[in-house]
Amino acid sequence: MKKLILMLMLILGTFTFAEITEQETDSFLLPKAQFYISNQKDWFLGEDPADFDGEYTKWEKHHYFISVLPVGNKYKIAYIPFEEIKSYDKEGYPVLTYTTTKQYVIKSQRKENIPTTTSYNINIMFAGMFPGTEIKNGKKYERDRYQVLSESELNALLKSKNAKRLDSTTEKNTKLYLDWLFHNNN
Repeated sequence: MKKLILMLMLILGTFTFAEITEQETDSFLLPKAQFYISNQKDWFLGEDPADFDGEYTKWEKHHYFISVLPVGNKYKIAYIPFEEIKSYDKEGYPVLTYTTTKQYVIKSQRKENIPTTTSYNINIMFAGMFPGTEIKNGKKYERDRYQVLSESELNALLKSKNAKRLDSTTEKNTKLYLDWLFHNNN
């Protein structure tokens, strides 16, 4: 009986703690998170927000940001897909430009200066912080939790994705824009 109870607790705990929370997602926009951009595309599973039974999902390749959140001596990884890039630099990286405009912010209930962009777009089906995709035996799977990597594993990942760190101004503007977009355009 004790073994059965212990097994049930273990199974329940696995399901309870496997879900990605909004607080965990928001942590990827904190000032200490580092933003990288890749000149490659990767697979993302998109879902229509009005679809509650999973009928309208699709896999698409998109450009993406990589948010690297330091957690102790490890690094937690999230991917943010985007599309409709207006221009690329000579190395094939999307060119990111921002303009500060007055936008309504739900939390403060007033208009604030927010960096906005027309250099790329976030598709509502692919909006958010994704844990990434794995391909096993030719089939695509979305991870159910964010990767946590050592420094050497992180460096290998960034190299494999051909990712480079955004400059400090672009990184700050990207985080502010994404935070506003994800929390004010429901």
